Amino acid sequence: MIEEIVKSLEDGQWHTFKKIKENFSLSEEEFQEILNFLKKFGFIYVDEKEEKAKLDVSLLKLPV
Repeated sequence: MIEEIVKSLEDGQWHTFKKIKENFSLSEEEFQEILNFLKKFGFIYVDEKEEKAKLDVSLLKLPV
């Protein structure tokens, strides 16, 4: 699930929490767990006030 969410954020644009939860049919609890994991390891930037997130685009430059 985390990999799919990261892939959905690869465009580098901001995505609302609401839209992410809807796209992946996540409960609030599931979403918060995933969001916290991605934040903890620096995969995403989060705007708590606006309730949106985007991928740290420097991750796109990592070798596969």
